[in-house]
Amino acid sequence: MDAVDPPLVLVTARRGWGLDMLDRRATCPRRTVSVRIATVPLVTSLLESELRDLLATRLEVLEPGLSLVRCEFSLRDAPLGTRGRIDILARDRHGLWVIIELKRERSSSRQALHEIAKYAELLQRDKQLAPDRIRALVVSTDWSELLVPVSNMARDWSHDLRGYELHVGVDGRLSADRVALLPESPERYITAVHGIYLYASPRERDRGWRQIRQIAAEVGATNLLAADFDRVGALNAVVAHYGLYLGIGTVEPADVDLEPAEDECSSDPCATGHPAEYRALCGINARVRCVDVESAFPGLLGNLLADPDWEVTGYRGTGAFAGTNGVHEERDWLRMLSGNDRGDGQVTFVGSANPRIATRWRSFVEQAMNSLGGNPEWETLVRAWLERVARQPGDVDVTLRVYNPCDLVQTIVHGWPDELDRWQPGVIATAEFADGTRSVVQGMLCADGYGAPGLLDMVHVVYRDPIKWMTTRYGGVTWEYDQGLLGLLGLRHVLLEIVGDGPEFPAPEDERGLWLVEDGQSMRVSSDDPEKFTAAWQSLCYNGNLMTLRGFLAAHRHEVDALRVEYLSCVDVRR
Repeated sequence: MDAVDPPLVLVTARRGWGLDMLDRRATCPRRTVSVRIATVPLVTSLLESELRDLLATRLEVLEPGLSLVRCEFSLRDAPLGTRGRIDILARDRHGLWVIIELKRERSSSRQALHEIAKYAELLQRDKQLAPDRIRALVVSTDWSELLVPVSNMARDWSHDLRGYELHVGVDGRLSADRVALLPESPERYITAVHGIYLYASPRERDRGWRQIRQIAAEVGATNLLAADFDRVGALNAVVAHYGLYLGIGTVEPADVDLEPAEDECSSDPCATGHPAEYRALCGINARVRCVDVESAFPGLLGNLLADPDWEVTGYRGTGAFAGTNGVHEERDWLRMLSGNDRGDGQVTFVGSANPRIATRWRSFVEQAMNSLGGNPEWETLVRAWLERVARQPGDVDVTLRVYNPCDLVQTIVHGWPDELDRWQPGVIATAEFADGTRSVVQGMLCADGYGAPGLLDMVHVVYRDPIKWMTTRYGGVTWEYDQGLLGLLGLRHVLLEIVGDGPEFPAPEDERGLWLVEDGQSMRVSSDDPEKFTAAWQSLCYNGNLMTLRGFLAAHRHEVDALRVEYLSCVDVRR
């Protein structure tokens, strides 16, 4: 009769796992079995529960310092009507709670994220823990169905989430490799690196576009977006009537040589902000054949669209912006090249977001601030208003429209008097709150009372003459001068707010808010404090009326008319 070894307490097993397993005791008691020292078979047919119990005795293969709390740790929340069992609950060497979710088959892998999210929430409620006290590990022998969703969840989840691929040897030994989760897919967008190319005929422009595509591909810029624009009036004023406005899409830095050429201007802000894209544009400009090459920047395309002598006739694109991809419409192309969808043009921005969708909200705020570049007053006030509405409970639907030209002279020359509403700076923002109330904000330029006299003289102090203004305008640096001009004229950017919830909006009983910048900080004065509100309001009034930009220009009509005549007679400022 064969000798029989004494029974040993082991984790659930249907086969022997090798000599090294016989002196291990189970820490996840589900069943106890007696085993005999036997030839080690393959273990590929282990059930998930068996694999779990085996892993529980070898947590160090995942991370050093992991200690077992319990297998199949029960969680229940009666008010929520839900329950669950954590495969393995452990603590790490820093004392954090670690949820380990094990998946054995590809078909069951799809359940992993649902269960992980559920167990983390229940554990947090059960033990009254902060999110940073809970971690989660997804452990699987097959990651083909898990890699994409786990990578996505790990980037945005409030808990630390990691993945491990588990290996079971023929001798029952376990090993695990940490899974390298997918990096975030880079956004493809049109950067602030732009250029203009002028041609003698449409055929030459088509040939030039093919050449630009070829050069761009060679220097690593595979994502391009361009607009065709034709001269339709005052033909003798320009040497070439067919233009191509080009925007360079995002470029991977490794795809281009970032060493600048000797003749490049290192002071160009694009060279610092977008070095790879700027280097690609320099490569194109050095080799392209056309009548003329001009520099450009987001917002300049808007000037062309506003000029009746130029007309945009179509769009072209490559890579992510190919016209045949069916993802974008013509209005999307225009927003991208104008910089409006990201605020890169620092002139116009149109967008909407919900503060509860955190990742989009951060991008939304950043892009809004980009559009307000060069305008510290509105940048301070709009940011303060966005922070205020984001603190309100529940979902908040926020929409924002910005027009921030930072060029008062342009506003006067183009807009006065009939089209001032189109050309003057403005902000329109709304926030719809969960309780049905809403906040509506209008941003405008207002004067401190009557404002400073001598408008024409002040413009000459800042710009000297129309040529100086034109130089700053096409150099994209007018904003550096505009703030000083506004200060000399006594003009300031303010926000006017109305908060209410009635069907008649606005109503006399609705709260009014006046947002001002004082000593570099935002200040909101509410009509709920009538004394302070009246004092702040009166500081922006003349003869009892709010002194808006239109009122200010009307009060200085003769100087405004003289300024407009001087600048229009000197140069074609619309181009």
